[in-house]
Amino acid sequence: MKNLYFSFFAIFILFNFSCDNKSSEFDNLIDEEEEVKNSIDLDTDLDFLETLSLNEFERENSRDPQSLPDCVTITVIIQQGFKEITLDFGDGCQVGNKNISGIMTLTYDPNIDEQELLITKEYTDLTINQKTINGVKTKLRELSNQNGNPQFTINANINVSWESGASLTREGTRIRERVSGEQGVWSTYVYHLTGNWTNTFGNGNTYSWEIIEPVVKKSICYFFVSGSISIEKPNTSGVLDYGNSGCNNTAIFTSSDGNEFIITLD
Repeated sequence: MKNLYFSFFAIFILFNFSCDNKSSEFDNLIDEEEEVKNSIDLDTDLDFLETLSLNEFERENSRDPQSLPDCVTITVIIQQGFKEITLDFGDGCQVGNKNISGIMTLTYDPNIDEQELLITKEYTDLTINQKTINGVKTKLRELSNQNGNPQFTINANINVSWESGASLTREGTRIRERVSGEQGVWSTYVYHLTGNWTNTFGNGNTYSWEIIEPVVKKSICYFFVSGSISIEKPNTSGVLDYGNSGCNNTAIFTSSDGNEFIITLD
């Protein structure tokens, strides 16, 4: 999870807001801080689930032994032109350092040797880090893109609710290109992520996100290791920068007025 340490309270004290209008503006800033924090937190957890599902897809189709813990019930159904893998985490299952519950289902044509393969992934009350995800992702897998690399083009339409009562709908596209790694050895995989999406919260606030410098994810690191994303909203805009170094738990958000805020990832 991630905690954004924005200095809103210090700003409040410094300028001694006293009128109702200023208090309302301050409340809006606090709401936006929480929404940006929730969005970034969601990104990391969704990528964790993406890696988990892709690893299971590869494992199942290579007939390797099960790598997930025994608390995950894996069901495979194969019919003519149809294959379904269901990952049932029950009421709670520890996977890595994450406690997951609910169900994730992958459906696709069993002829996986085609250059392009459409995979549908459905979340059913999938809960991770105090958030519950429902909805569908479609993933177009290319064995080899124009760079000669495996690639997934992922379209998402999901709903997310937090235990705190916050909620959002996410729609958008993300391209996940595997730029290095030995086939079948997931710990060596390195991905470049590009794309854009919108997060619309239950209160109507909508944020547009666009990757402006490819975000890099190494399978052996829970955090993104580099890249930058533009975040736009009528009253909030800026760039989220994951840096350009190794696996660490910090990023920087630079607002449109030049203020920098350190993001600490837990």
